[in-house]
Amino acid sequence: MNGDVSRVSPIEDREYSRHKFLKTAASVGAALSAAGIGGAGVFTRYAEAQPTLGFVAFPTYQGLGDAAILQFAYQLELLEGRFYQFGVEAGILDPFAATQIAAIRDHEFAHADFLASTLASLGAAVPPEPQFVYPPGVFEDPVAFLELAATFEPVGIGAYQGSAGALQSKEILAGAGSILGVECDHRTAIDILRGISGPNFIPFQRSFTFGEAVAATTPFGVVV
Repeated sequence: MNGDVSRVSPIEDREYSRHKFLKTAASVGAALSAAGIGGAGVFTRYAEAQPTLGFVAFPTYQGLGDAAILQFAYQLELLEGRFYQFGVEAGILDPFAATQIAAIRDHEFAHADFLASTLASLGAAVPPEPQFVYPPGVFEDPVAFLELAATFEPVGIGAYQGSAGALQSKEILAGAGSILGVECDHRTAIDILRGISGPNFIPFQRSFTFGEAVAATTPFGVVV
């Protein structure tokens, strides 16, 4: 693929501000379907063995404790941040899309920094960054890249939503809720880049149990 053929440019109105872009509603049915456990499992064969943090015995967030929940969330933020970083560096996106993805990348790393500092304040360890595994060719094809982004975002949203009831600290819950809102903006932004436009018909966010979030992310290298 070369030149204009290799670049994604589904949005015609280039005058959208970043704020309006991120706030525009979009249909996310396809993204939520792609976030199913079966879909993530397609990439299991690309994953390498990783050490564990000892969370694997917990099918739900209850009993994990705040620190363990944040350690898992920290890895999810890095998984997404690195993915968007590599996508921008690959040069497969048109300038508008690249600007939006770069902004989302920065948000993910800011979330990771917040979670790391919160873990430090709890006296808990910040997990080392895993060796993430992404499907071959995903950084060569802009359509495949955005489709995988549309899978990652609902999983992150569902993980934050699913863990909310298990968090004991109100301060941590408030921080997680703030991150959740931004992740929802990311999902909408990705859908717009994929050419999906229109109102968001989802009245409630889809929650992921801990077991579901683990199944959806460990194939990419997240450690539990």
